[in-house]
Amino acid sequence: MDNEWQLNNDAQGTSLNPGNETIHPFLIDSVEEYDMDALLGAEDHHVYTDRDDEDEEHNLQGRKSTKRGKRFTAQQIIELEFSFQLGAHPNDSQRQDIADRIGLDARQVKFWFQNRRTKTKVKAVGDENKDIKRENAQLQAENMILQKKLLCGRCRDPNDEKYRLLDENARLKDTKRQAQEYLLKLMHFGKLPHSETLEHLESASLNLVPFIDNDSINQATLLSYAERALNEFVMLAMKAEPMWLPGSNGKILNDKEYKSHTTFPELLGSCPQGFVMEASKWTTTVRGTASNIVGILTDISRWSSMFPGIMGGVRTSCVVSNGILNLHDGLIQEMDVDFWMQSPRLPNRSVKFLRYSKQIENSQWAVVDVSMDGTHGIETYGSQIGYMSCRLLPSGCLLEDLSNGRCKVTWIVHAEYDETTVQPIFRQFFQSGQALGASRWLASLQRQCEYMAILHSSHSSAAAMSALGRRSVLELAQRMMKSFYTAVSKTIALDSSNIVNEWGGSCKIGANIFEATVRMVIWDCSTMEQPPSLVLSATTTVWLPGMPPHRVHEYLCNVQRRGEWDMFVYGDAVEELSSVVTCRPLPGNAVSVFQPSDVAMQTKFNMMILQEAISDASCSLLVYSFIEMSTMRGVMNGCDSTSVYLLPSGFAILPDGHGPPHNAAAIATSSSAPTSQNHTGGSFLTAAYQALLPSSITNHATQTLDDAGNRVCQAINQILAAIGADIAIPA
Repeated sequence: MDNEWQLNNDAQGTSLNPGNETIHPFLIDSVEEYDMDALLGAEDHHVYTDRDDEDEEHNLQGRKSTKRGKRFTAQQIIELEFSFQLGAHPNDSQRQDIADRIGLDARQVKFWFQNRRTKTKVKAVGDENKDIKRENAQLQAENMILQKKLLCGRCRDPNDEKYRLLDENARLKDTKRQAQEYLLKLMHFGKLPHSETLEHLESASLNLVPFIDNDSINQATLLSYAERALNEFVMLAMKAEPMWLPGSNGKILNDKEYKSHTTFPELLGSCPQGFVMEASKWTTTVRGTASNIVGILTDISRWSSMFPGIMGGVRTSCVVSNGILNLHDGLIQEMDVDFWMQSPRLPNRSVKFLRYSKQIENSQWAVVDVSMDGTHGIETYGSQIGYMSCRLLPSGCLLEDLSNGRCKVTWIVHAEYDETTVQPIFRQFFQSGQALGASRWLASLQRQCEYMAILHSSHSSAAAMSALGRRSVLELAQRMMKSFYTAVSKTIALDSSNIVNEWGGSCKIGANIFEATVRMVIWDCSTMEQPPSLVLSATTTVWLPGMPPHRVHEYLCNVQRRGEWDMFVYGDAVEELSSVVTCRPLPGNAVSVFQPSDVAMQTKFNMMILQEAISDASCSLLVYSFIEMSTMRGVMNGCDSTSVYLLPSGFAILPDGHGPPHNAAAIATSSSAPTSQNHTGGSFLTAAYQALLPSSITNHATQTLDDAGNRVCQAINQILAAIGADIAIPA
């Protein structure tokens, strides 16, 4: 027994216990492999047996104590170990009993137990680390053996051996990845310092993103990264030709000239395989001050409301670093955002980036967005780490106050995106920058600034409506547009509450007939605090080469010809009861209330039509919803509109990228049907129809889909005939 419980009573005081109690050899086996201070980190188990013992910081590497501590006898150690096996967390009474029994103070017993628990935890972490390292070494050794066997193909079919090794390597890589992820989490929970973690990662040749906590990437690193992005962005914003060359959609970046002036892409790494670059620059003036616009761009809610046709949703956002001088100057935010376009055939774009706002001069601000890859040096493992469809090089806007209450805005979008996710028919739309380039962001900002000014104005220019009624109608129209964007643009999740089908219908243009694919989605809206439970959305997109968007939009806005495509008014015209212009510089932007012109139809129909028309250089929309007459009149008189149920249908018209963007201010007001002009850019026309369904869809699914699909196709047929389109291609 004496040999088994040999004491470690050397005079150097190298015990793990701050009290210098003696410890049996089997209790410290392999502990010398670990740095106790590093492993403990900020744990609360640093133990001292007395206030004077605070100077006794023992080190596993053999440094001497500054003061000799009290040693425990062999019998005391045995009793303490026996008590520890019975319970590692004795209460005050139990600690006092132990102390009385072996002749120690209760304080000494308390600290011994703390030390013993810490030692047990450290040893467990160390053993698990060694197991992971041993497993990785074994996998690497097995892989080397397999590779050597591949070199000898005399006794086997070399092709069979090759494929067997490829499968084996794939399995080993997956096993290694799982071990690496576990090791990173283990180090995090064991409170290893970041430098120690990186050392282990480098020794294992890892290319994985480390487990990141709040301190892993400090604010100084992010600020340095953001400052580099800001300098890059300001350089691009200030440069003219030959850095930026004239294009059909604003300025286009000269890639050769750009590469000779920048080093920033080296920080992000090379362009991923299959990705292509888009870079566009656009300048205009908007209503408002630079600081107000910066406030909108840095407020998630206001930012989403300012760009409802582009912002698909913000998954996460957080403040990384607050501004120093004021709320926005120096503010760094982390964003994880989805961008969308108004067609179910167009892919949504997911981007994770830093947003850095900075006041450059008294009247000049910059808001810069840049992907976060460069802060980590990420090497992706495909879908195992997370798919990235797009990354931003320094992009954003430069804002400068003018003297007339307006602001000059220069917007730059510099991105790399996965072109393989885009159908060939839409690739020119993206490459031209008209999909998510600078011109679209600025056109939306310009129009929305005018809209917000009218929304918050106390003056009403709308006939038959008070200022309060005008505001209620505009707020109701905002909700209608938001619902329409969701129905047309949002990716529909295939869960138990949604049914998604594709319906094929015939459309014709002249004597030619083509097949149109209509996306049918049935979803449960009972969770949206609305009376109906099921809604059907039928949506399709066709390409009209050579037909500019404003020609299609002009026809749809002609109230005298509405009955040609709107089956609900039974071929009749409608009359306008009231209208609110939402963007005075751009004709064709208004929120209107209509009713059938025929008095008999008004009585039979008992519905009014709330409609919003939008038109700018980036897109045109006409969205409408039917609302019961008395309810709509109440809203026009200023009643609360939040309880009004909306089920919008309508049309979205996007440029196809084959021509310059069309200035909405130049749209003619003629009501005659326009003719095609094939020398101009064309349009993507998306038609959407929504209807309420009974609570059960079992018995009427086929009939309902046929009815909705036919309505969409008939509307497309009427529009194509009216505008004189020469060709239409289903998307």
